[in-house]
Amino acid sequence: MPQNKYIIPVLILALGTVLLGACNNEENSEGVLPEVPKNVRVLALQSTDLEEYFEISGPVTPVRGTNLSAQESGTVVSLPVAKGDVVSANSLVIVQDRTILKAEMESAATAMASQQYNLDKVQQLFDAEKVSKIELLNAESAFAQARSISDITRKRFNRAGIKAPFDGVLTDRYVELGQLVMPGQKVVRVIDPYTLKMEAYLTDTQVRWVKKNDSASVILGTNLEPVEGTVTWIGLEADRMTGKFQVELEIENPDLKYHNGVIGRARLEKNLSSAVIAIPRDAVVSGRGGSAVYVVEANRSHLRHIILGRDQGLMVIIKSGLNLGDQVVVRGQRDLREGNLVKITEIATNADGSLSSDPVEVKETSSGSRVTDSGSGFAQ
Repeated sequence: MPQNKYIIPVLILALGTVLLGACNNEENSEGVLPEVPKNVRVLALQSTDLEEYFEISGPVTPVRGTNLSAQESGTVVSLPVAKGDVVSANSLVIVQDRTILKAEMESAATAMASQQYNLDKVQQLFDAEKVSKIELLNAESAFAQARSISDITRKRFNRAGIKAPFDGVLTDRYVELGQLVMPGQKVVRVIDPYTLKMEAYLTDTQVRWVKKNDSASVILGTNLEPVEGTVTWIGLEADRMTGKFQVELEIENPDLKYHNGVIGRARLEKNLSSAVIAIPRDAVVSGRGGSAVYVVEANRSHLRHIILGRDQGLMVIIKSGLNLGDQVVVRGQRDLREGNLVKITEIATNADGSLSSDPVEVKETSSGSRVTDSGSGFAQ
């Protein structure tokens, strides 16, 4: 029985020795736990082209669109075109009652023919010196008056048949059959949707970068697919209220794929820097020594001080401090310190530091920049 009281303390001491030994096995020779590597995404630097551009926005309308009005009074007797129908230039869209106008036109045509016959006879007599010069002049005057009246009645008859001024689409109709319309009354609207026009404004610093016939990438409304536009007009005078210059861009729409009335956003090229080193601005860290980035060498993070050049959107040009082939940390750099052990879990496939599998929102450079990777063909 006295021997048993020493057994428990001996067992506890032995167990403590075992646990202490196990802990010592996990530590290194200096008694420090092994370093856990930090996961990072890196971008292998290649020569890139940085396209600088700016965005402008404005409403998109048909390049041509007009409300047609009646020029004669009369009752609507025919509506040959429905809303939404395609119309050709000079095709009838509204026909008014032209019975009286037709009778007047035919009467005037007959009177003109009579005066033409009389003028021919007087001319023959004048050539034979049987009538005076004044009689010839009277005959010529009567014929001229008859011809003018005939022209007027014919034009009034034609005006009572309202025609499309150009190829387009009839988008609205404001009158119905049997309705009496008066001169100046709006009857239909015709637009040319095959060419759209976007109107926007440029600041005095932007306008110097834009020239007529410049190309632009345009986003129409919520349509994410950009379309090509062309600058067709740049205002010569700034608006007195805003100090900005009006600019117009035309967008071809032969298949009527795009709709007018939406807000368009156009990207106009400002400058192109070729064969430069450009990195995502998010990769830059700031400190007492100025701007810097982390590069990975031998699985360790190293702080590299850099000098920044021009920036555009989320991209910035590196003037010095980095070389082609350097592996710059573009994700996870905020948690790094000089000499940290790192593990490269992702290698960016695009020059902006994104992966092809990243969502579009991640890869979009919201402030306006486009980067082309000259080495691999990746573009953003």
